[in-house]
Amino acid sequence: MALQDWGSLPDWFAAAGTIGAVAWALYVGRRDGKRLDAERLEAKADREEAAADRALFRQQQSDEAEARKRRLAAKVTVIAEKTYIGPESIRGYEGRGIRWKVHNGGDEPILMVSVVQRPMPNEEGAETAVSQISKTWPAIEPGGFREEVTPLYSEEWHPEREVQFTDGSGQRWQRKAYGGLRTISPDDPDALRMVML
Repeated sequence: MALQDWGSLPDWFAAAGTIGAVAWALYVGRRDGKRLDAERLEAKADREEAAADRALFRQQQSDEAEARKRRLAAKVTVIAEKTYIGPESIRGYEGRGIRWKVHNGGDEPILMVSVVQRPMPNEEGAETAVSQISKTWPAIEPGGFREEVTPLYSEEWHPEREVQFTDGSGQRWQRKAYGGLRTISPDDPDALRMVML
């Protein structure tokens, strides 16, 4: 093969330039692809971190709201004491009754407040009476206090006593006279339908 068949020097430079340009384009494309992949991974990590931060923020808000509701509910107290107000007979009362004292020590009003008596099982295990709402108030203002005397009928067997009320967010609560506190839903067996007396 003759030397002239190898082409001229400008052809060699042109070929080398083309090969160099292709190699450079491949290098730049690969480099940019890696950088784009890294940016995508970084953006995904940022999105996941932002989502986790939002979820944490929402959970903290929910926890704070729940803690606030519990603080409010914990400031509601009920005292139910047996009392005797004399020999008069009113609605079968005959002087024996329960003196209810309900205090809202919270900084928000409580709504639809009901004091409730629940019969406990007697010695034979049968209930002697049904649960009854003894008194209801539409609201008790912050720092407010309500007191009422209701009849204690002789057929009742050591009733349990409690107050049920709704906080400002619409959550219903049950506070037992002995101190127990819990939230109740409308389908809870302990939840009594609100009736204004």
